[in-house]
Amino acid sequence: MTKKYSIYGNELSPYSVKVRSYFRYKKIEHEWIERNLKNQKAFNKLAKIQIIPLVHCPDGVVLQDSTPIILKMEEKFKDRPVVPAEPALSFLSRLMEEYADEWAVKHMCHYRWHYEENLDAAGKRFAKLFVPETIQQIIWLRTYFLNKAASTFKARMSKRLWVIGSNEVTGISIEESFKNLIVLLNEHLEARPYIFGKRPSIADFALWGHIYNLNNDVTGHQLIQKHVPKLNDWIERMINPEEKGDFETWNDLKPTLLPLIKEEIAETFLPWVTANNDAVKNNEDKVSLTLNGRPFEHRVTSVQKFHAKSFKLLMEHYETVSQDQGLEEILAETGAKEYLNA
Repeated sequence: MTKKYSIYGNELSPYSVKVRSYFRYKKIEHEWIERNLKNQKAFNKLAKIQIIPLVHCPDGVVLQDSTPIILKMEEKFKDRPVVPAEPALSFLSRLMEEYADEWAVKHMCHYRWHYEENLDAAGKRFAKLFVPETIQQIIWLRTYFLNKAASTFKARMSKRLWVIGSNEVTGISIEESFKNLIVLLNEHLEARPYIFGKRPSIADFALWGHIYNLNNDVTGHQLIQKHVPKLNDWIERMINPEEKGDFETWNDLKPTLLPLIKEEIAETFLPWVTANNDAVKNNEDKVSLTLNGRPFEHRVTSVQKFHAKSFKLLMEHYETVSQDQGLEEILAETGAKEYLNA
């Protein structure tokens, strides 16, 4: 039996660094195990499915999938809660987390696997994890095998953009959404260290995981440094976040958070996820809608089916707070309500 929590993850995985940042903030004793060839057998022995992050608990229980991991830890570790107690803010933080995990992942994957400079850099980083150390220590073998492994990763991932719904039609909308997000987020964070105030919320961890990874890729980094360089403060802060005070009230957050929720969640994410869920429910093989005036169409995959399952869990939380008048007014004002009451 392990004495502390073990997190199997990868620096290039937004969900892995999301969980690691959360564990650091909660001061939960843990070890970070970089998922690589060396621990392949140990990981396979624990994993129910081949995804990271994977958390191996002291009692032997294995947890996978970042949101259930965090919510499970919240039940056990009550100090420094990352979901605000106030009903409206609790749901908004969960809704923003859902946006991050199911929509912002498109930003990260699209930029990383669509642009050659990002594809090349990520391929090389992945290769170092899965070429045996014994080979990497031999100079004349190292270059050959690292290049071969990097090329294999590049070829595989560049052909898998369709999995997350990125293609020639959707790519423009995905990029416009990312640029809009970082501008709105930057403006909101000018007056506070975290999205919901002076302590990080579950929304911070989720959104940061994707933006942190984008900032580590060539194209995403250039966009952030050109348009919103002050966002670097939050990106750095979230690597090892600290509590600086309380969550704010909606009235304090509203001036800059409402536009973000309205434009990126109510007008972009929710129309897409509604169309996606309908397609999954009706066993259709394609998601097709008009998103912010542009056509948005892609295949239905196992990933899209997971989106539907994840959104269902969010709606279960919504049912517990939907009688809160303040929340209903916020959702109506942002335009989100019509998608949640369907």
